[in-house]
Amino acid sequence: MIVDDSARVGVDVGGTTTRAVAFDASLSSLAIESAPTPHGAIPIARRVAELVDALRGPATSATRSASIAVCMPGRVDVATGTVADAVNLGIDAPVDMGALLADALGAPVQLENDVNAAALGTFHHLGLDARSSLAYINVGTGIAAGFVLAGRMWRGSTGGAGEIGHIPMRADGPPCPCGQVGCAEAIGSGRAVGHDPQRRADVLAAVAWTVQLCALTLDVDLVAIGGGLTEVGQPFMDALDARLAEREAASPFLTSAGLRRRVRLAPAGTPLGAAGAVLAARVASAERAR
Repeated sequence: MIVDDSARVGVDVGGTTTRAVAFDASLSSLAIESAPTPHGAIPIARRVAELVDALRGPATSATRSASIAVCMPGRVDVATGTVADAVNLGIDAPVDMGALLADALGAPVQLENDVNAAALGTFHHLGLDARSSLAYINVGTGIAAGFVLAGRMWRGSTGGAGEIGHIPMRADGPPCPCGQVGCAEAIGSGRAVGHDPQRRADVLAAVAWTVQLCALTLDVDLVAIGGGLTEVGQPFMDALDARLAEREAASPFLTSAGLRRRVRLAPAGTPLGAAGAVLAARVASAERAR
């Protein structure tokens, strides 16, 4: 699928699948190319280039000069393009992913954390205004959160904001690849539970716990839930609501915090990460132009 030069391309490198999406100026998707995500920085850079080239068609000076927005897991330094701690992708030590991607693509690259990008994409698609705040919890291969506070993405001082899946929730829980024990990600993520339907309660417990953390620490207006394990849609949200209702019934404090009223499902069928990556790239470009 060849897209014209006015399209913007965003790439979402997930723990399982990588998707490259071409958008028009209003962030409506025009075309999508996807493939399994390989392990390791160099194979990932090659896969991203393959998918983007499938969207762009034969290389021209115009398509090769157009910048590409890429989001991926891990601790992402947007200023330097360095990625670290992307354990689900086989990236442990810091790597200059921005340079690898730019070399493979032959174009400038704006890099962003995938869940931060999805949070920004969700904020945009929900039509929230600049005064609003949102926490986006991604429940997929891993568990992580992204935050948009007063209309602006919050990355934290080192780019590590939102690694909520690596906060231990059970002292007697299983070991986590991050080196800790009992992390939410080790208990209720897709990697932890696989396809075992008997582990559904573990997923709900982990998500309810992360919702409570986001609501009580940041007091956000909304907590949006997305990711591969939420694709069943409303049945997942109904089960989560029941779990949050149990928490509220056991605590007047949690009742007053209003956990349940803040939660909603992220827009389905929308490439939120890729859209958010393009939005983040627009913001970065505008800030550089000042």
